[in-house]
Amino acid sequence: MTVWRKTDAKTKLCVAIYNFDGQGRCKLPLEVGDTLQIDEECDGWYKGFALKNKKLHGIFPKSYVSIKESITEIHGGMEIVTPREPAVAQEISAVLKEWNQIWKMLYVLRGKDFDRVKEMLNELLIWRQKALSSKLTIEELGALQQKVTKKIDFGNALLNQDLVVRDKMGNVLNHDKNSIIEVFRRHVLAAENIKNIKLEDAGIENENESKFSWPSTFNLFVMLRNFVVKIGEDAEIIMNLYDAKEAEFISENYVVKWTKEGVPKDIDMLNNFKVVFTDLGTKDRYRERVFLIFQIVRIGVMDPKSLSPKNTQRVRRPFGVAAMDISEIIAGTKEFNEDQQHFIPFQQCGEEYMDSVVKKVIVAKDINHKGQGLWVSMKLLPGDIKHVQEEFPHVITQGCSFARKIGFPEVIMPGDVRNDIFVTVMSGEFYKSATKTTDRNVEVTVLVCNSRGDALQEVISYGSGDSMSGEYKSVVYYHEDKPKWFETLKVTISSTEEEFRGLHLKFLFKHRSSAEAKDKSEKPFAMSYIRLMNENGTTMEDCVHDLLVYKLECKKHEDRGYLNLPTTKRELEHRFANHPTTGKVHLQSKSGSIVYSNKDSFTIQTFVCSTKLTNNLDLLGLLKWQEVLHDTKNLQKHLEHLMKEGGEEIVKFLQDLLDSLFNILMQNTNSELCDNLVFDALVYIIALISDRKYHQFRPVLDAYIDSNFSFAMAYNKLMAILKYYVDNANEKSVHEQSLLCAMKSLEYIFKFIIKSRQLFALINEGRGKQQFEMTLKQLLLSINGMMMYTSDQTLLIQGAALKYISSIVADVITVFDPIELSTLMVQFIANVPRDRLSRQKMKCINDLVHTDLFKRSDCRPVLITAIFQHTKTMMDRGVEVEECIDVLSDIMHCLYQPQTGLHESDISIVTREILRTVIQTAIGMDRKSKAVGKCVAVMLSILRQMSENHYFNYIESFPTNFDLLDFLMEILMVFQDLVGNSVFPKDWVEMMLIQNSIILRALRFFANTIHDKFSNPFEQQLWSNFFHCAKDFLTQDALQLERFSINKRNKIVTKYKDMRREAGFEIRSMWFNLGHNKINFIPDLVGPILEVTLIPETELRKATIPIFFDMMLCEYTQPIPKSNNRIQGNFNLVENEMITQLDILVEGGRGDEEYQELMYDILYSMCLGHSTVREQGLAFVEMVRKLLQRLLEYRLIIKDEVKEHRMSCIVNLLDFYHAINRQEMYIRYLHKLYHLHLECDNFTEAGYTLMLYAKLLNWSEDNLPPMLHNNKYPDAITHRELKEKLYYDIISCFDKGKMWEKGIELCRELTLLYEQELFDYVSLSKTHKRLAELYDNIMKQMRPEPEYFRVGYYGRGFPSFLQNKVFIYRGKEYERLVDFSSRMQILFPNAELMRTLDPPGDDIKDSPKRHLQINAVTPIMELKHQFQGRDVGEQILKYYRVNEVQKFTFSRKSDESPNDIAKMWLERTNLVTSYPLPGIVGWYPVVSTCTFAVSPLETAIETLENKNKKIHSAIEQHRIDPAIRVDNLSMLLKGVVDPAVNGGISMYKVFYNGEYILQSDSMEKDSELVEKLKQLTFYQVTLIREALMIHRRKVPEDLKPLHSNMEQRFAEMCNIIEREYGIRVADKGFASASLRRNQSIASTTSIRSSEFAQSPPAVDTNLLTPNKNSPGHRAQSVWVRPDKTNSPSPGKSLQSKLNEQLVARRPPRPESDKSPRPPSNQFRPDQFLSTSSLSLASNTTVTSDTSDAFSSDEPPPLPEKTAYADYTNTNKPQPPLPVEAERDKPPPVPKKPH
Repeated sequence: MTVWRKTDAKTKLCVAIYNFDGQGRCKLPLEVGDTLQIDEECDGWYKGFALKNKKLHGIFPKSYVSIKESITEIHGGMEIVTPREPAVAQEISAVLKEWNQIWKMLYVLRGKDFDRVKEMLNELLIWRQKALSSKLTIEELGALQQKVTKKIDFGNALLNQDLVVRDKMGNVLNHDKNSIIEVFRRHVLAAENIKNIKLEDAGIENENESKFSWPSTFNLFVMLRNFVVKIGEDAEIIMNLYDAKEAEFISENYVVKWTKEGVPKDIDMLNNFKVVFTDLGTKDRYRERVFLIFQIVRIGVMDPKSLSPKNTQRVRRPFGVAAMDISEIIAGTKEFNEDQQHFIPFQQCGEEYMDSVVKKVIVAKDINHKGQGLWVSMKLLPGDIKHVQEEFPHVITQGCSFARKIGFPEVIMPGDVRNDIFVTVMSGEFYKSATKTTDRNVEVTVLVCNSRGDALQEVISYGSGDSMSGEYKSVVYYHEDKPKWFETLKVTISSTEEEFRGLHLKFLFKHRSSAEAKDKSEKPFAMSYIRLMNENGTTMEDCVHDLLVYKLECKKHEDRGYLNLPTTKRELEHRFANHPTTGKVHLQSKSGSIVYSNKDSFTIQTFVCSTKLTNNLDLLGLLKWQEVLHDTKNLQKHLEHLMKEGGEEIVKFLQDLLDSLFNILMQNTNSELCDNLVFDALVYIIALISDRKYHQFRPVLDAYIDSNFSFAMAYNKLMAILKYYVDNANEKSVHEQSLLCAMKSLEYIFKFIIKSRQLFALINEGRGKQQFEMTLKQLLLSINGMMMYTSDQTLLIQGAALKYISSIVADVITVFDPIELSTLMVQFIANVPRDRLSRQKMKCINDLVHTDLFKRSDCRPVLITAIFQHTKTMMDRGVEVEECIDVLSDIMHCLYQPQTGLHESDISIVTREILRTVIQTAIGMDRKSKAVGKCVAVMLSILRQMSENHYFNYIESFPTNFDLLDFLMEILMVFQDLVGNSVFPKDWVEMMLIQNSIILRALRFFANTIHDKFSNPFEQQLWSNFFHCAKDFLTQDALQLERFSINKRNKIVTKYKDMRREAGFEIRSMWFNLGHNKINFIPDLVGPILEVTLIPETELRKATIPIFFDMMLCEYTQPIPKSNNRIQGNFNLVENEMITQLDILVEGGRGDEEYQELMYDILYSMCLGHSTVREQGLAFVEMVRKLLQRLLEYRLIIKDEVKEHRMSCIVNLLDFYHAINRQEMYIRYLHKLYHLHLECDNFTEAGYTLMLYAKLLNWSEDNLPPMLHNNKYPDAITHRELKEKLYYDIISCFDKGKMWEKGIELCRELTLLYEQELFDYVSLSKTHKRLAELYDNIMKQMRPEPEYFRVGYYGRGFPSFLQNKVFIYRGKEYERLVDFSSRMQILFPNAELMRTLDPPGDDIKDSPKRHLQINAVTPIMELKHQFQGRDVGEQILKYYRVNEVQKFTFSRKSDESPNDIAKMWLERTNLVTSYPLPGIVGWYPVVSTCTFAVSPLETAIETLENKNKKIHSAIEQHRIDPAIRVDNLSMLLKGVVDPAVNGGISMYKVFYNGEYILQSDSMEKDSELVEKLKQLTFYQVTLIREALMIHRRKVPEDLKPLHSNMEQRFAEMCNIIEREYGIRVADKGFASASLRRNQSIASTTSIRSSEFAQSPPAVDTNLLTPNKNSPGHRAQSVWVRPDKTNSPSPGKSLQSKLNEQLVARRPPRPESDKSPRPPSNQFRPDQFLSTSSLSLASNTTVTSDTSDAFSSDEPPPLPEKTAYADYTNTNKPQPPLPVEAERDKPPPVPKKPH
């Protein structure tokens, strides 16, 4: 027995790796890539479901899937299984599934973003692989997540997907763990990010966003990967950063030493040359061009070409430069990875200055490096050095060097002590002596010497990566007396200030000889020096120094007497300023060995980077505060100058300056003025640090207070001075500005006070606590009192106090009672006068909410009550509403945080104090306001945090039910507005779902309240508002799950369930709670409830559809007033409203077949089970079912591009609404049909449609009811006015459709109106003119005669209104059968065309396919009464032959009939349509069909009748219009007297003898028919003779031979008729034309067309006596061609398949346009005289044939001039027609298939 077991936690998730068809019971089909959740397992099978369709469960083989690690969680009682993989990988997987479907749709729709989405999908796939590789560090995974989220957010915006809300880490936000306020803010932030991403993608810079995303401080990591340069000697690689615009180096050097073997000097450092250029900041980002420079210095002989061992070694010589532009990476616009290598080409410098080569290289486009260069990797690292070492340990490994910037970082942290001097050796000029012939090879040696002249050791650094040394030797330029070095070195001094005073830089200049022996004897020939500190204690200036050069006597350069000599030219000028000299200045040491050389010069540049020394005299005075402590005047001067000093110097010595100020404050006992100045100076420094420019130094100040501040008694003086300032705030004094600065610096003033007090308490074991608290309280009270002032001079001070007072709370709360401090804060805010600083007050309150006071549960009640009083007052007044909402937002956010304690009491205060105000504010706010979303978020947050007790207590808090009613009306109004017109953007799906869940919960509570409080007395408006609010909630777009993707739908249902179902149950419950009040909501609630039931959710429908039955029952049983308890007995209100609303809603897209069946089943069963309303109820339910069926069909078809289908559906609905007498709906669809016809240019049908509308009106002056009003004619207010205007529109439509006869009928009706009723002769005149135009059009204008076609729709594949039905279609102008068939196949491209006219069997009718059966039909004219017995013109009769016809016919050969025409029976079918055609549409269904057999004899009679009609019609045309050409008449006569094929009448000669009657089964009937045939034959002879006479009179000269031939043929024809058929012809000749005409057809001219239409004229029986020739011995017909005698009988060539051989009524189409038609066995009565009459598209009717003369039983018209028109010898055979003429020849008769 198979046992299924629950799977363990590790086997919960799997992925399909093979396709599985799922054939068999309970098996689940799989596709590769499907993710499945496993519930149970058994042997080789798993049981579970695919995540893409959780409803479908089944089993699948284990071997077809791969287990995936997963995590199982229980959420809301449901088991949630998620893959065990990084969150970023899970998100990518979900996004890939969503985007893949959209991508496919873009492919189908040819969307413009197809390629872009493809690119994004590929990127996400690659990133997912990286995320799952487990090879990324935390930092790299974080960086990857940032890229992924940015790409996903952009893609979602591009594809109009939902906004994804994320937390600070980039993960999808968990809404359950965050407050509504936080969720809202994250939505705002996400939307802003999307906007920025779009701007970035469009190449537009966002002004509101900072240009760079990197922090202010950053570092550049560089790793030297390889160095490939051919040198041959040892070398130094000097790396640094260079500003190309300023032409200066911005960082110290990093030095790598390389050996002549091409390897590092320290082989252990191979592949580990790493350096971090630190201290880079915001200013560096804005540098225009920054380069990474490599300077290569060769260390070896002077000239490498000389290989002598006697050459001087270890000389530093310039070799070359390499440079790389790193501006983009410094600016943060380009990102490099530390694994990515970059090649930097090398440029050799020769004897050029290195500085010149650097400048050339950075501007050069190409460098001919010949493969020489360096390979480096680099990466930007954010943060300071400490942060970098902690966050990037894999980058900052052991051996990594740090190269600091030449200058200070943007933030100087405590402990970052520096005493560096950067010295750049720039250039010099050294004139050679008279004894020298060549320039020197000058080498500069730099030393740092003390006051004794001794050189200090390990104080000079040429760069990081190199050890400190006691001297530095420059590069040597060969034979150059004016060298330019531009080499920078760093001097680091850690000496005390006393030692620093005597230090100086010493520069020795030495000539380096190429020969080593000579070089050893070379001594320095000159020197320069400069002191590091000036006499006043300041350091040397940061500038270029022009140093004096002193010549040295040989062997005496050790002389130290230079220390008294001037160092720079400026000093020299200053020394001799008061002693002007003439000529040269002579300076030398006492020994005379050091002599000033005024020709030589030497320049350097220095930059002091020290946190201990300064070149600012005033700062120096304060730093040496002990010297000026008792010098009040000097101290005052230094303090005043400090407050004018810039921030750059102050922040460098921040800690020392603060120590100095507090020392002065505590130790100065002589002057109160100095105390105030010190306080002002302290405030100035604090204000400076608070300034945005120096905000990065706040951590420095914080660190100083926490770790370095040590003045335990300072708090007393600080509080005393501050209180003094505050107490005198309203008085004009010099301290006004100081007080303003003090208010801005309150945070740090109180930090110093509190820290000082804590130090004092620590030292003195808490002594003085009470006194301190009292003093502090007095200070706070003084500040509170200051807030009451109303003078202008205190306005700024009060504003600053409001802004910064909350910043003191965090420190004061540590030494002061929190509750008392809360009370003081409340008093502080309350003291601000009304309408004064309102915005600042609200911002102060907002800041207070973020303090630790508000987080304390014991302080919060004190604060929150006061805050709500202020916010409520201001919101009610409409003042600073946005700021008030911000305050409430922060309060609600704080109250949601679990770390702030329990909030039951707080939420009670919130609901009691502020909820109503928030609701009213939301109602009154402009939807365009940015604050409306915040306000709604606040309201939702309050409702979310309210418990059931909160709701109950709040409801009970209203003093009266009237107040409660107002509240409920307000909140329902807000809810209805929110769900109907959300304040949130459409892509904020999560926000709207949270909103809906909160509203649904609130509606449940309010439903109970409404039922309990407002049922008795009943408040109808409140109940109505609830129903409409619930309906709007349920039908909103955000909850229509079926419109969402499967993934999105599953997420929503998992988290929130289907909220529509719960809302629907609430509506049902409330409806049945109405009791006897239900009648008040009928029929008003029919529409809303109908909308609810149309939601495609089965359980919801089952719960709400019974409400309709309850409505029906309620109305049915409603008592009639004053009727002795009689009941209504009907539910007309429900019925009418149901029909109206169903029409609107279903057309709008609601409802489906499932709803139709469900509604029918539920209501039918309920009506069936109720005896009272059973009969009416069942009828109503059936009517609703039919209506739904038609409406659903209409909605389905209305989206179709085929407008004919839409017309059919509209007609179905018109019939339905007409049947149930719903006039307003009937008119609505009439308008739709009318406009649809106009779109298609169906003017005839449009006119008929508008006629139906006009028939609803009369000619009275009664006012129009609302349903009959016409939007096109709003001024027409009476029946007559509107009907008159409609008639003009109808006449115009009929005129355009060439239905002039119908227009005449309407014009006549209008003439009677104008003449007999309105006496409007002006309109009468216009109407008569229009009438005349219409009559004129009938007689003079040509109009095409439409053909009719029968179409059978067989199979279940067609829409229900077409299935297995037959329609008659009215063809378009000049549309033939082949064209019509093509059009139908375009309308139904998947339909199969049936090949025969046989009735289809059940297999075809029940088939799911589509089968079309198409053939032409002939309309049967019913002659109008007024035309009976009258001579009617052909132009008049043509209209009635093809218009206003309802009966149609077609014939086909019987299956069992032989091919012999004499024995061939036809099967004729007569069809009747539901309405005459044309009508409101161009087709109508066939309502009745009659099929009967037609004998061969009857066929012959019909054929002759039709031919006689043609001849008679031609004669009449020539009599009416003598100007008509005879071309058509010529062809007609030629086809009769000399038929080209089939032999003409000779085909029926078997019927003229007695043998046929003797062999007949019905001799009497056939005898009559034979007699009639003879009469028709005689009559045809008469007509032919008449026609030939007309032809003789009008024939042109070139056709007279043809006429002569036709007369000869006619005479032969008459002889044959007399001889073989026994019919005597009265006159065969044309000699005495007029006399013979009167004798032979005396009555012909009196024969009227109408009479001829009924029967042929009577023939004298004497004329019909048989000929002497025996019938059995008949001669061959003369007019039958001899060569045709042996041809097959015509009948044998007739086919029983559908076929078309059309008459050329218009120019024939190209062969390429013709589509083959299936053969047919259809026949028409006139086919036996012509093969071309097999055409199914003929316009002939049973009553009268109006086919034109170009039928194929006649030759094509002869051209006027032709080479073959020789009729002089008619016995000659005719030559073949030209190719051009052959196109008009009829196609050959098809042969009988064997």
